[in-house]
Amino acid sequence: MAVADPQQTHYLKTGEEYVKSLQDDREVYYKGERVEDVTTHVATGGGIREIAAVYDDQFDSQAQNVLTYVRDDGARVTSSYLIPRTRDDLRFRREGIKHVARSTWGTHGRGIDMIATLPLGMLGELPSFKRECPEFAENIHWYLKHAEENNIHLGETIVDPQGFRSRAAGTAPETAPPERATARIVKEDATGIWISGVKGVGTCVPQANELILGSFHPPLDEESFWVYVPVDSPGLRMFCREIVHRPGTSAYDHPLTSRGEEIESIVAFDNLFVPRERIMAKGTRSLHGVNFYNVWARLEHWYTFVRIVAKAEMYVGLAQLIMDTLELGEIPVVRQRVADIIEYCQILQALQLAAEDLAELSEGELMIPDVNVVTAGRSYALDNLPRILHILQDICGQGMILRWSEKDLETPAAFGKNLGWFLDTRNMSARDKNLVMNLVWDVAASEHATRSKLFEESNALNVPFLKERLYGEYDRSKFLEECRHFIGLGPAPERTFTPHILAPSLSSVTNTKGDDPFANGSKTRG
Repeated sequence: MAVADPQQTHYLKTGEEYVKSLQDDREVYYKGERVEDVTTHVATGGGIREIAAVYDDQFDSQAQNVLTYVRDDGARVTSSYLIPRTRDDLRFRREGIKHVARSTWGTHGRGIDMIATLPLGMLGELPSFKRECPEFAENIHWYLKHAEENNIHLGETIVDPQGFRSRAAGTAPETAPPERATARIVKEDATGIWISGVKGVGTCVPQANELILGSFHPPLDEESFWVYVPVDSPGLRMFCREIVHRPGTSAYDHPLTSRGEEIESIVAFDNLFVPRERIMAKGTRSLHGVNFYNVWARLEHWYTFVRIVAKAEMYVGLAQLIMDTLELGEIPVVRQRVADIIEYCQILQALQLAAEDLAELSEGELMIPDVNVVTAGRSYALDNLPRILHILQDICGQGMILRWSEKDLETPAAFGKNLGWFLDTRNMSARDKNLVMNLVWDVAASEHATRSKLFEESNALNVPFLKERLYGEYDRSKFLEECRHFIGLGPAPERTFTPHILAPSLSSVTNTKGDDPFANGSKTRG
């Protein structure tokens, strides 16, 4: 637990304190075996060390200026849970997000401050939570204070796994458990609720302190809930996927993938108890549709976009490093290829600034970046990401394939010279050139890079869904009227631009009550 320092009041964890906070009774499995200590296990330990370094940065004289802030009561706290009331607050948070992203080359999609945007988003739509579920709405305030003052690394698991028994649309609502295994409330009393079922994808949950658990499109009241629970709660089990980093290799051979990774998991709940103060909503299906989620999760989507912008900036730096290393600056076609990456970065940076400048207050008076700019930016970024990664690979030529260990470079080859002598460039030794190529491999071509790309393409809506959102939400009425007026047509029929996504996979699920009131825009702003 983070505690207030007697010399300088703060509620911050060091990296060591974060690591110790994970040495608890959490139930984690890797390849069928129980993980005794996630902080040292091959699957989770490396990623935890990466996260611990960010916790330590909170005490760095420079980094703390973007990772922490001083509250009105004088206490220094993490900026992860800062409530953005102004555009300047968003700009401040943007720099903290980018700092965290740069520390892992943006490969931790669930950084220590990412899922923190969800309780903030709930606060931003607090009036909706009060209208729909007044019994628990005030718990949102309690949880934000708890998370901030305990410097909580929060994870998330809200989507259903691909197994048909576990999906809300996979079986008929009247099917009895366990044939219908969708996560549900199985018991309730005056102290709280008990939940059983499975959820995924629990990215970073084995490496987190707590997680948010909920559901989309539940057809039953007992499958409708938003709760926050400690990861070491009895009855909570995590099953980690196969690792894609390279534990035990040197930082020279693999500058990025030797460090570790955030791990995905399927999360199971077997009579998981949730006390009432940790329930934000229950039995209210109107708070669970994907369309309402896309309202209160707008800060999460903005966070994701800012992290992608940070990665684009690093791609520009890496492209120039390759140019300098291989002496490619005088070749026009290569300059143009690098300019493509610069253009990609500049467009994303411009959209990032526009989203902040056009931000507006939510119903709960949080400053929310412009949803259409964020959606367009994410769609553009993901559409072009494969091309950007290919350019990085392409301008390396043979260098990214022909990579050697340091011992190889020191081995005699010909003319009485070691191998490295033949691979020096005018700008860089063979050893350092090889190090650059190792980094490009890790970033753009490794198994780790593939997982990162897949995560980006699937995280918080893929490109087709983003384009559906943009089509449905972007108000183009003025432009349409100008076109109609130009050729003498009368006014167009009135239409509403609201957050609304059709989910065909759920069309077979019949809601007899509790339909999503947010799907038609009746309780949202455009």
